[in-house]
Amino acid sequence: MPPTLWAQKTAGCALSTSTEAKQPFAAAVERALLSRLASWPDRWVLTGLVLAFSAWVILDVFFLSVSGGMAQTTYDAMVRARLRAAPHDERIVIVDIDESALARMAPEFGRWPWPRDTLATVLDHIESQQPAAVVWDIVFSDADRLSPGGDAAMDQAAQRSQHSHFSVVRLPMVNDGKSDLGQKHLPGLWAQARSPSAAADATLALIPPVLPHVAAQPLGFNNGYVDHDGMLRRYRYFERLGDGSIIHSLPMSVTRAVDPAAYGYWLDHFKRKPHQMGSSEATRDDTLIHWRKTAMTYQRVNFADLFEQADGGQANPKVPSMAGKIVIIGATAPSLHDTHPTPLSGTQAGVESLATGIDNALHRRAIWELPQWAGAVVAILMCAGIALWSHHRSVSSLAPAMLVLPGVLLGIGFASLHTEHAFIDLHLSAGLAILFLAVLKFWYTLRKRHWCGDLPDHTNNLAVLPWVSDKTWSDDQLDRLMMCLQASAQDCRLVSLDLTPGDNLSARWRPFAPCLAIVGPHAQLLRAQPLLLRAIQRLTVRQGDIALVPPGLSAQAARHVVTHLALAGWTALQPPVSS
Repeated sequence: MPPTLWAQKTAGCALSTSTEAKQPFAAAVERALLSRLASWPDRWVLTGLVLAFSAWVILDVFFLSVSGGMAQTTYDAMVRARLRAAPHDERIVIVDIDESALARMAPEFGRWPWPRDTLATVLDHIESQQPAAVVWDIVFSDADRLSPGGDAAMDQAAQRSQHSHFSVVRLPMVNDGKSDLGQKHLPGLWAQARSPSAAADATLALIPPVLPHVAAQPLGFNNGYVDHDGMLRRYRYFERLGDGSIIHSLPMSVTRAVDPAAYGYWLDHFKRKPHQMGSSEATRDDTLIHWRKTAMTYQRVNFADLFEQADGGQANPKVPSMAGKIVIIGATAPSLHDTHPTPLSGTQAGVESLATGIDNALHRRAIWELPQWAGAVVAILMCAGIALWSHHRSVSSLAPAMLVLPGVLLGIGFASLHTEHAFIDLHLSAGLAILFLAVLKFWYTLRKRHWCGDLPDHTNNLAVLPWVSDKTWSDDQLDRLMMCLQASAQDCRLVSLDLTPGDNLSARWRPFAPCLAIVGPHAQLLRAQPLLLRAIQRLTVRQGDIALVPPGLSAQAARHVVTHLALAGWTALQPPVSS
């Protein structure tokens, strides 16, 4: 490169021709503020960042929940991407009222709901095969005035049934005081009677069965408690009422009959929780659902096929034996609107979610979650660790962590989802890692502009110390030099051909990448010289002679002189060219 072009590039990239006169006042003020920030000691900046991020974590986790949306989205993506999931319980069979069943039953029984003697016929047929449980994902909340005989048939079938479990719909607890329903009306719904110290039995608001023998059977609330975004991620197995009594869900009603030991496990686990009342939305007190691999997992039998077999007595190869099975009767037909979004599907059938809840309850799949306070502590400790590392090493040494650290934290959560017992949610730490490292990188850029930018304000007694190293100057080495200048030579600056904040190593012109110069007051330069050399002791550096800048020059003239002195020093330090 010709000397003139070299000097022009040095003046443009390293010493940046002054443009203060061309900048508006606001831009000049902004530049002064950023320069002031860049000149702060790194311990001030790092301590301030750790305190600011810690305050934000505490506010977010315990009050604002701004990062909750990111947590939910991250969790949903992890659930869909799992490499494996727990196998489903093959005892569970769904008797499916789908669109084809509606179409096949319509010519004789009309539109849904059909006369209830059709359901009674199916119930009697299933009961004759001795199932483990018959679970009704259907609420018998209103009398069928067009077919009272059907209601009577269903009520009598429920009276004969030894394995049925029926649904009720829990209404918001704010309405409990307006209800007259209590344990004496629906005894099969209660898991535990009221506390002896309670003044009176609690009443609760719900939609009960209208048929008397259905109401006398084992019951469970069958609500889907969703998060704020309308997604079903948790299941509420029990709910505590105002008098201390406890009601259970439909999956727990089934578990009580099929596996009493598992029921006792869940009830004891619930009793150990703080006495919090139920809410109309899911909370962290509810159990995180351990989903199967896909949204349609469990064996299905078409209701019309089962009805034909029950009504005509002819064997149907499409209908398996129900002996020992947990038979769930429910609808997947979209026209019946029993769907809700889950991490697996935007329109997952409610009966499939019910089957998953029963499966998890029977197999004690209780996913433990990292407490909120523990997640906050991990996030704060991570920020403090990053700050300590950057203080004792350098900010640039953390560049690989921009991708590795968040990936590792999210990977821990993803790996934990492959267990049946824990989900370690570190999304907050992963997000803060990216943000904290980005803020540090931004501050490093400001500091680099400050220490590798223009000359100090005064131009008297300036000197130039040229260096040529055996390797290209890395950001880590420059970071150490800047910390030395900040500690012992605050009026000195670094000068190089390619010291631009957004530099690209692949775009550097290699012959001049090892060139560097220290420019500043002569006395400061002499004092800082040994410290600077110790900061880069791993490099082999050829050091030129200190050259003095003539006093009394204008700022523009001083820049050009420094440029030529640095150029002359680097040229003198280059190895001779063999002929």
